[in-house]
Amino acid sequence: MHFRNVTREAVSRLNDRPETSAGLSVKMSEYLARYRPRLRFGFVLKALLWLVLPTLASSAFARELLTFDGSLKEQFTPLSKSRLEAWSPDEAKINNIAPMPRGRAVRVTAPAGGGFVTNADVVAVEWNKVESLGLWLHRSAAEAKEHPTVELEVRLIEADRKAYFWRRIEIAHVGWQKLLLPLDWFVWSDGRIPCWDNVKYIGFRLRDEGAFTLDTIWTEQASDARTEFVPTDLLARVAFPKQLFHGAEDKPVETNSLRTLETRDVQLLTNAKSLDLERLAAHCGMIAKQVREELPFLTEPRSGSQLIIFEESAEYRRFITRHARQLKVLVNVPDTPGFTFQGVSSSFWDAELGTLRPVFAHEFLHGYLSRTTRFPCHGEWLHEGLATYFQLKFHPQANLDQLVRDGLSSPKKHVTLKELCNGQHISLTQYWQAGTLCQMLLTEPNYRSKLATLFQRLEGASSTDLGPHLEAAWQTDWEMLTADWRAFCERQFPKK
Repeated sequence: MHFRNVTREAVSRLNDRPETSAGLSVKMSEYLARYRPRLRFGFVLKALLWLVLPTLASSAFARELLTFDGSLKEQFTPLSKSRLEAWSPDEAKINNIAPMPRGRAVRVTAPAGGGFVTNADVVAVEWNKVESLGLWLHRSAAEAKEHPTVELEVRLIEADRKAYFWRRIEIAHVGWQKLLLPLDWFVWSDGRIPCWDNVKYIGFRLRDEGAFTLDTIWTEQASDARTEFVPTDLLARVAFPKQLFHGAEDKPVETNSLRTLETRDVQLLTNAKSLDLERLAAHCGMIAKQVREELPFLTEPRSGSQLIIFEESAEYRRFITRHARQLKVLVNVPDTPGFTFQGVSSSFWDAELGTLRPVFAHEFLHGYLSRTTRFPCHGEWLHEGLATYFQLKFHPQANLDQLVRDGLSSPKKHVTLKELCNGQHISLTQYWQAGTLCQMLLTEPNYRSKLATLFQRLEGASSTDLGPHLEAAWQTDWEMLTADWRAFCERQFPKK
């Protein structure tokens, strides 16, 4: 597997340290480690992590974006009920040669949901070449007393404002504080996966009522171009913290339990001893080929989807919690044997089901679709329907015919297509509906011919809600679509 270097900010995030390092108290000691898992088939994984003095890196690679010295009205648009004021920071004795608060700052006072967004052309950045975003935050003692802790979202917003990357910040300090936010751990907005190439605005949105002062926003350059997906070497540290990076600084750690394999279509990472990586990778490749054949208009992914297989189910569930913590989001640990979040798919080993366990295929499909479309996996009808449809091509379900017939015959066992396809999360009991609907859309000529148009419209709307596109895509409505779907199911799954 080809891993890129991991920089100091990513390392500090993965140590679960606070994201804020208050200019006066930056920790300067971190471990430097290497790991080199041995693979049965001669495939070697190396990751070298460097942590350098933050002030030196900041001075060498920092680029100031905003210092708030110009007209606030020309630079920013306040959100609803938000007040922006020019503010001159007090002289601060901060021993740091990074970009520093100076000149004027902007003081923001707003209710929950308030804040501001930069105006067009205020910020021009090649975000795919940025490692981290830096900024200075200030709060007075009076502000901290009135609102002891407030949450703030930093948003990097696409030009059409329908998709963005975001990062949650908890503000609980007094005085100046420097933050360095690694872009690897920003979260996608709902509806459509944002693209770094399309980011044009920076936004700040309070989740709670409060006030803060902001000054000197800057970026730090990345050593390699980034994508919208977290590099697999960083995920490895989150997934397997006990199996990596425990050697002395001058001795790389070697482990026989952690193995990885990267192909065109998949990046596999596992500590499951009995998993046949080559066989699973080939299987994923066959599934990806089928997807490309039936959906030829999809984007060719720049790298394979990430699929992590754990030896134990408890490890799988702990990873989901740690992954969410790195992203500073709340995620309910699922009861299901597979989960995909932010394009990262995971599951665990089952000796009875073996290397070609059906859930591996299902979660791989979610990851692959996240890279070939701009639809994040939130458990809505399109992701679950396509994953179910293609999974069943390679892992047929013996009782599927009866399941579909029973579902059609009982109003209690299905929902209306309008409810199913509203872009919201669907239940496991509705997968058969989503799967058969997607099967119809992919195989019936009058629907298949307009699929590319439908995908473009859904991406443009930043939602997989099907309702607004029925007339434009197929000159139909819910009643006619439902009639066609029921007739399709009766033909495809007849009584025997």
